Amino acid sequence: MKIKGKLHRVTSLSSFVASFLKTGGNPTEGFTNWGKARVHLVTDFPSRKFGGGFPPSMSLKTDANSQGEFSFTVNDAMAEFRGQVIAFQTTTIPGPLPGMPPIPILDPVYRSAPFKFSAMSAQEQNTVRKIFIFQATTPTESGISQQELDGELATLRSSLKLDKLRATILSNRVSASAEKSGGKLDFSAFVRGSISDDLGRVIEVKAGEINIDLPGPDFIVGLCVDEDAIEDQIRAGLSNLSKKISQQLLVELEKNAPGLGAVASVSVWRTRFVQTGTNKIKIPGIAKPLEVPIFTVVPDAAIGVPKKLF
Repeated sequence: MKIKGKLHRVTSLSSFVASFLKTGGNPTEGFTNWGKARVHLVTDFPSRKFGGGFPPSMSLKTDANSQGEFSFTVNDAMAEFRGQVIAFQTTTIPGPLPGMPPIPILDPVYRSAPFKFSAMSAQEQNTVRKIFIFQATTPTESGISQQELDGELATLRSSLKLDKLRATILSNRVSASAEKSGGKLDFSAFVRGSISDDLGRVIEVKAGEINIDLPGPDFIVGLCVDEDAIEDQIRAGLSNLSKKISQQLLVELEKNAPGLGAVASVSVWRTRFVQTGTNKIKIPGIAKPLEVPIFTVVPDAAIGVPKKLF
């Protein structure tokens, strides 16, 4: 079985939308070739469930050429399983040690709806599927503010029966800590684009760099502090923010591109931490208050058409 595709970059959203609607889904204006990109064909083999991890599990990968063209060959034995095409914009960061090669960073710019391999007709397998991607910039007011985060955490602290739960949006992550029965858990929460097969889920909030400080021997404090349960529930609580911002981005899509909402998918290609103000803190013995920056987390959306490839 063959899957052939070509990525295009939308250069003028208004021209593209007008042409898309005029031609019944075969636009001729407002875009150019995307160029090189990493493309994964994710499968639900063997569990019939998509993993959703980075990099995607049980997937084939290839690199689109300078024209944005890519292809996959799938074994016929996979016919009864499902696939999903995910395209990534690739950047790099320096290696952690001298002499080490740069580390690639993959940010999703397109996700197709899952499809069954057996649903691909012979004609579809011989046709290059055209994919159009527009990288948008989300308004700051549609991001996650410190005030909204505080509101979510108040509910989460109560549901987890924690003594304390604090989180602060910094310039590149969210720093958080939780306390219960004398035990303390510190962690950083990172926001990035989702590669879930659930296209309504566009960002993931992952807890990382976790440090657990227990006040005594584990066999004693373990009766009061279940660190694994706290970590798992904090992850679940943070996902509420993910769902909220996902819906905001989908609403923003329909507002900016009327008529495309039903046929487009949304991914997040970049997450920005934007300073939106300062908080003045009075320190005893110091006349001038300390000014602490206040940040908002802003996920930038990539609109991909068509959502359904097969």
